[in-house]
Amino acid sequence: MAQQPSSVDRSFATALIRDILTAINHGNWTGNYTVLRDYSSRDFSDRNDPTRLAGLFAPVRERGIDMLPILVTEPEILSVQTARRDTQMRLTGYFPLQPEHISFDLVLVQENRRWLLLEVSVGAFDPIPPQPARQTAPNAAPPSDSGSD
Repeated sequence: MAQQPSSVDRSFATALIRDILTAINHGNWTGNYTVLRDYSSRDFSDRNDPTRLAGLFAPVRERGIDMLPILVTEPEILSVQTARRDTQMRLTGYFPLQPEHISFDLVLVQENRRWLLLEVSVGAFDPIPPQPARQTAPNAAPPSDSGSD
């Protein structure tokens, strides 16, 4: 998928991300991934029966990752890519939660004027510690541009 300037509204992208991750979370809680499958694109549904989805999400379920906090936390959307004349979209990023961040990589396709799930990757990782700001010494001169010709 080629990177293009995003014409996708951030609030819309956030709603799509939350919608899909909530469906996954419900599947994890109940062990029933039928809604996620039926709510996804035709290609996704054809490749993934509910039993296969239960197997694919077993690591997330077994770790006990609760995705409910994503409903009240703003995601860090690292990349929005569109392709195929804006009929495919990829959303990549994470929700900065404690004790673990929840990552997502979603590919959606437009079918019947709706964005539906085509591919998904979800996981958790340790929080990223804040990096200390670089400080310059007081009264230090800014670096000079001493490039050669």
